[in-house]
Parts: sequence; C-alpha cells; structure tokens
Amino acid sequence: KEALPYSAKYPISTEKTMSQYIINKTVSTNQSASFSPNWHTINALEINQYPWYQAGRKQDTQVKLTVNNETLFIQIIAQDKYSFAKQTELNNMLVCEDSCVEFFFSPSGVLGSSYVNLEVNCCGTLHLAYGEGRDNRQFISLEAASLIQCKSSISSPVKIESEYDNEWCVEIALPFAAIEQLTGESVNKAKWFANFYRCGGRTEPQYAVWNNIDVSEPDYHRPEYFGELVFI
Repeated sequence: KEALPYSAKYPISTEKTMSQYIINKTVSTNQSASFSPNWHTINALEINQYPWYQAGRKQDTQVKLTVNNETLFIQIIAQDKYSFAKQTELNNMLVCEDSCVEFFFSPSGVLGSSYVNLEVNCCGTLHLAYGEGRDNRQFISLEAASLIQCKSSISSPVKIESEYDNEWCVEIALPFAAIEQLTGESVNKAKWFANFYRCGGRTEPQYAVWNNIDVSEPDYHRPEYFGELVFI
C-alpha cells in the first residue's frame, strides 16, 4: 500500500491560529554573508509558547530576522541559566539535546510542503536537513554548509553548565544558495511558512515554540502548525 504524503496524514486546518512575522530587508547595500545587520533596529519574535510545560524555569528566547537579496540573517538570544552543549559535528542528530534553538521552514512558500529543519546549539554547531516529514530527511552537504556563517557568544566548542550562565547569542548568515543546494528548488523570496523552537539542555530542558502546537507530547515535526514569515 502506498504511503500517504505527510500533508494527507496531517491535514492543514485553516482554523488554527497562525503567528506572523515581518522580515524587513536590511537597508545596507552590502550583499556579503559576512555583513552583520544593525540588530537594534529589528523587531524580535518570541519563542514563548509552552504546550508541554511541566515544571521549571521558563526562559526567554528571542529571534530576529532580516534579509538582503542573497542571504537571510538570523539572530538568536536565549536566556539560559544552564547552558550546555557537547555536539561539535555538523548534522549530529543529538544537537537537539544540547541547549538549542530550531528553525523549521518551508522555503517554497507553500503551507504543508517539504521543509528544512535548522538546529543550532549554544556553541554554534549546526544541523540542517530537508524532507516531507520526520523520516528520510536529506542532510545538508559539506559544500552547501560551507556557505553558511555562524558565530556564537560562547567561544568554546563545547559547554558545561556554570553558575555564571545567563544567556547566549548565536548569529547565522544563511545564503539562499545554501538552501537551494539542499532542497534542489528555488527559494520563494516573498513568503515562507515556519516555526521556531527552544529545546534541549541537560538541566531543566526547554520545550517552547513560537506558533503553538496542539499535540499531547513534544513534537516539532509538525508543519501543519507553522506560522507565516513575510518578506517585505
């Protein structure tokens, strides 16, 4: 029996509340991926929904996005009293168990289509893959990943919890060319559907989302609960 496509197994409901974030084009004419935007002028979205909360400290997580013709710029600021990371290799499946923020997005601009999962731990180690659902995902190649720039406020490649922990910041320059190499398709530069997640950590692990997910157990591979990103 032929397997149903993901969108058929988890149909999109128009009744769900959909968060929206506006991505403004950076005013700089510098098209380089090494360019750092003026983050103070950019509004943040909050990863502040806790659909599976049980106990512990709810820690603030903000994400800012801006774009030029070639690159999406991402800044993550995560309050974290227990910053922890041990994964150092690209595409390690356990990056999500470190102190981590995840960005799942459909760059086609079609709700319910295949999506990229970008995961980054507090030290800047990345995991990127693409596919229709949680299984049989295509990992980003070393060649495509080399186009991405990522820097963290934590200078070490691994991190153990410390009494001095307070927050961490990661900035990512994600060229559209890297996304297109991963997906094999052109990026829609007008609209994406996406969600942002906070997860992992060894002490008081976080399970927070931007656009709420109405399922009983933690599950981030839920494109039917994506919000909307609008490029202007």
